[in-house]
Amino acid sequence: MQVLGTKPSGKRRHRLGRSQLILKAGSWRPDESLIKPKLLASKRQLAAYLLIVSGSVLCTGVLGTYSWMYWKQRSLLRQWNEELATRENLTKLSIPRIRLEDVVLEGVDARSLLLGPGHMQNSVEPGMRGNAVIAGHRDTFFRKVHKLRPGDDIYVLRDGKRFHYKVTVRKIVQADDLSVLRSSDKTELTLITCYPTHAIGPAPERLVVVAQMAGPRPGASPGALPMSGVIPLSPVK
Repeated sequence: MQVLGTKPSGKRRHRLGRSQLILKAGSWRPDESLIKPKLLASKRQLAAYLLIVSGSVLCTGVLGTYSWMYWKQRSLLRQWNEELATRENLTKLSIPRIRLEDVVLEGVDARSLLLGPGHMQNSVEPGMRGNAVIAGHRDTFFRKVHKLRPGDDIYVLRDGKRFHYKVTVRKIVQADDLSVLRSSDKTELTLITCYPTHAIGPAPERLVVVAQMAGPRPGASPGALPMSGVIPLSPVK
């Protein structure tokens, strides 16, 4: 059987009705779908970098402040231990239970509390009859005061004498409760710091520890003990 066929003409046939692709010269535009994610990622990286730098600067400043603060307090302790003449103008607070041994500054302004516990000026001097009030920051020198319990010993060294107190009351009050500052007909010592101790930001309450003068030993004046033989002075290097 013979099959009839056609011979190729050598020319490509174009189908009618189909649109042909025509390239025209024009300006090139980048794909915005690819650029926007890259810009967003760059902004995020820049923001993260700025946060890291800001955090580092803040931490460095806080570390420097705390280092200066403790260095100043240790300088005061060194003066106390080495220069007897200086002791007449300084008051030292010692609490064995929490290993606190700091020189108390006069006043409760920001600078005083930055360098150590501060004696409230409108209260009596520690060792005198009445209510002697000492305040301190909860995150520095008074950070362990919350561990005190009734019966714990507190010593105040002033004017060549040691005054021995015993903790009697530990309580939490509101920041505007001024009753803890009231005068007393007893020989009391009141320690005040912010509470909660580990709260972030301003603390809404106050931790108050009240101690009363311990009874004297036979033959000793009330509450006053000689400078030697009661508690050892910790050396400061």
